[in-house]
Amino acid sequence: MDIKDKIAVQLYSVRKEMEQDLEGTFKKIHEIGFRFVQLDGMRGNEPAEVLRLLNKYELKVVGMHIKHDRFMNDLEGIVSEAYYFGCKTIFDKYIEEEDQTTAGYQATKKALIQAAQKLTELGFRIGLHNPEYDFNEQINGRCVMDFITDPVNGISIYAEPDTYWIRAAGHDEVEFIKRYSGRAPIVHMKDFISGFELEDMDHNLVEIGQGEVNFRAIIEWGEASGVEYYCIEQDRSKRNMFETLEASYHYLLAL
Repeated sequence: MDIKDKIAVQLYSVRKEMEQDLEGTFKKIHEIGFRFVQLDGMRGNEPAEVLRLLNKYELKVVGMHIKHDRFMNDLEGIVSEAYYFGCKTIFDKYIEEEDQTTAGYQATKKALIQAAQKLTELGFRIGLHNPEYDFNEQINGRCVMDFITDPVNGISIYAEPDTYWIRAAGHDEVEFIKRYSGRAPIVHMKDFISGFELEDMDHNLVEIGQGEVNFRAIIEWGEASGVEYYCIEQDRSKRNMFETLEASYHYLLAL
């Protein structure tokens, strides 16, 4: 299968590189072959410069990660930023530690549902990034992602599952991810190798294709289930990040 037009990169992967050399970073991303990116903040750069260079290097923003607290108190700012970068698919990137309680999860769901109620008619999609902090935690008998994405009066929050964290939580990623069929426009592609403590990301996070995640099966599911972009997110790398991203990109292309 040819998924070249569906492979994206989460710019969190190159956060340090963006701080040091924004243009060089985008140039290398383009040279690898990427044409689709997911934003994760400006990393100290002016939004106008980020947009100029995205355009220069033909990089289209297909998703945006937004800080959790902004969904609580800066919805207008989120909307302005989304329009500025031409992307209406936005995700709560990480529920802050102080909100990782039953009350916090309930407040998060309420805020995201309210945002969806206001913005869906404008074409926005509001989602939650995979809750890596405690994937198996239960709220009303549901894990965090399922609780928050369960519909309320016909309004649903989109899921952004992450293959690494599903596997790290002890689940079969291919079977588990099926619960998000039709409501996961972006899936984070990240590999995992067992044998280490869950918190030991230095060892259990590996380059795509070097671990245990069945990416071919994930893509087969995705192609039948409405996935629009398979987004490589490499939180860290044991070698040059661009080399890792290039290897991961070509691995997925070859499936």
